[in-house]
Amino acid sequence: MVVTAEGLRKLRAQYLGTREKADALAVLCLTVSIFLPFYVTTAVCSVLAVVTMIDYERRQKAFASLYTRVLLGFLLVPFFVAAMYNNLWGLLVSLILYAVVICGFYVRSVMTRALFAKALDAACLCSVGCAAAALAQKLWMLPSAPEYRPVSTFSNANYYGAVVELMLLVCLYRCFTNRPARKWYLAAAGANLLGLYLTASLSSAAAACFGVLVFLALQHRRRLALFVVLAAGACALLALCFPVLFPRVESIDVAWGQRFSIWKTSLLGILEHPLLGQGAAAYRIVGPKYGGYITFHSHNLLLDGLLNFGLIGMGVFAFYGFTQARLLRLRFQNNIGRSVNVLAFSATAAVLAHGVTDVTIFWVQTAMLYLLLISSLSMGASFLERELEPQRPAFVPGSLTSAY
Repeated sequence: MVVTAEGLRKLRAQYLGTREKADALAVLCLTVSIFLPFYVTTAVCSVLAVVTMIDYERRQKAFASLYTRVLLGFLLVPFFVAAMYNNLWGLLVSLILYAVVICGFYVRSVMTRALFAKALDAACLCSVGCAAAALAQKLWMLPSAPEYRPVSTFSNANYYGAVVELMLLVCLYRCFTNRPARKWYLAAAGANLLGLYLTASLSSAAAACFGVLVFLALQHRRRLALFVVLAAGACALLALCFPVLFPRVESIDVAWGQRFSIWKTSLLGILEHPLLGQGAAAYRIVGPKYGGYITFHSHNLLLDGLLNFGLIGMGVFAFYGFTQARLLRLRFQNNIGRSVNVLAFSATAAVLAHGVTDVTIFWVQTAMLYLLLISSLSMGASFLERELEPQRPAFVPGSLTSAY
């Protein structure tokens, strides 16, 4: 059998085509898993993380950036820190966090414009199913527990609210980028608004409004932005006049009192171990120790990060975030994928706004959805990412002088 160069090229093309289809299927399966119970998302993330680590080509492509490797290297530290302080829950969370981050880098490395559109359309469809599940839960519990907050397929109502705030941005984005199907996306947005109302999550509602306003401002849609402001104002007025429509508004003082107790307790824990923190989910240890309000986390993104990972860890995260902000700025300046840039920026704005009073992003489903949205920053910008890499000085013969 004679092997020719043309035959090798065809085999190579077939191999790459098969690999690309497998990657696309994996991303779509991961997208659907986000809207299923968290253990399904965790399992899919873990499988994709393992496949990425053992496959040389996928690993090299996913971890091509120096900043990516620095972040992954640091994320090994919280595991040992948690073990040091006997933070057993933190050990498990550290492993899941590592899998989610690796999975996020994998998704970013294989993302294309066509795949991104398919993934977001799948997310829109799944979010409508989640809203239907939330409505069914509310109706089922209404006779016995009128105050019940449906969780849909998520662990609690706040996580569901965090997913909804991102999905509203996705629906808006697809309205602008796929105009023939605009009515479908508006219907999906309406279903998600229903889900947001059912969750009764004030933090999610505020973050959603902020993210949508940022999105519309960047798209220069002033009239739509004004409409959102007026609608939010009308909802606030209704809450004051008819508090029965928004039951949790009446207990907002209690919620703020709990927040202040949590934040004070978190600060005490941070001062005790300021450099590397006490590992993931450290508030579970700190809360009972200092007599603070018992909950799962610090209900503030900055405080929770410092408590879990310390000043060094937050410095690493901030440094990586700064490089991504630079990449986003370069994409805007070079007019590369403006619509996806707006989506990534507004999603980040919503996450940070929500992070003032809650830490819902620190969860496998919410984190994976956010990483899916910002994976678009890799599309068509490989040359910009290379510009962000530190440049080694070129060696010039004779430039080094002997000390002797």
